[in-house]
Amino acid sequence: MKKTLYNLHQLPIDYSFATSKNFDNFVAEGNEFLIDKLIEFSSSKPSNENIIMLQGEKSSGKTHLCRAIKNHSNKKIIFVEYDSMKIIPHEQFDILIIDNIDRLIVNSENEEYLFSLVNDFILNNKSILVTTTISIEDIQFTLPDLKSRLRWDLIFKIKDLNDINKIKVLEKFASERGFKLTKKVSDYIMNNYRRDLFFLCNVIRAIDYSSLSERRNITIPFVKKIMEYKKD
Repeated sequence: MKKTLYNLHQLPIDYSFATSKNFDNFVAEGNEFLIDKLIEFSSSKPSNENIIMLQGEKSSGKTHLCRAIKNHSNKKIIFVEYDSMKIIPHEQFDILIIDNIDRLIVNSENEEYLFSLVNDFILNNKSILVTTTISIEDIQFTLPDLKSRLRWDLIFKIKDLNDINKIKVLEKFASERGFKLTKKVSDYIMNNYRRDLFFLCNVIRAIDYSSLSERRNITIPFVKKIMEYKKD
């Protein structure tokens, strides 16, 4: 298996390159019905389907869609994610978004707090969106009632993009970071390395970092240098 000069498997994704996350700049091919549901979710009054559970692989766009809802809606939204687990008054909020709940269920205190939030929003007929990287069935809940509540309404899985649309994502990410990824370079990356979006997004980050530090154009030889590998 190829190993890169940079440990691209482990680099955290730097989402700062996308200055504005909205529904229009999400590559939605294959997920159009989901996007329509999320737009409806962020705009309409609560219905009988107040809870959406959204599963997606790393870098599939879960956080992008969460923030797109926040940018699209004029409602008050409480946004709970990995680095913002803190108890805050939530009575004045209309929508609860919990991003990557599988990363948040790490201790009983977190789980009890999330259960309290979810339960209060359900009792007050307010809307809830929860995202996860793994299936809800595989999350290690210790509170069965939390799991059962999250399974009440709609469960979606973000469909994986085909290679053409993954290239669109790469080109969009590169553009938002301020450089152009040519078709030759993007084809080279897709044909020679792993194709999951978590890895590919980190490739763009590594290219961006190296091109800035070395003041180099983005060419195939330059990418090859970055992606040098050694055999196990």
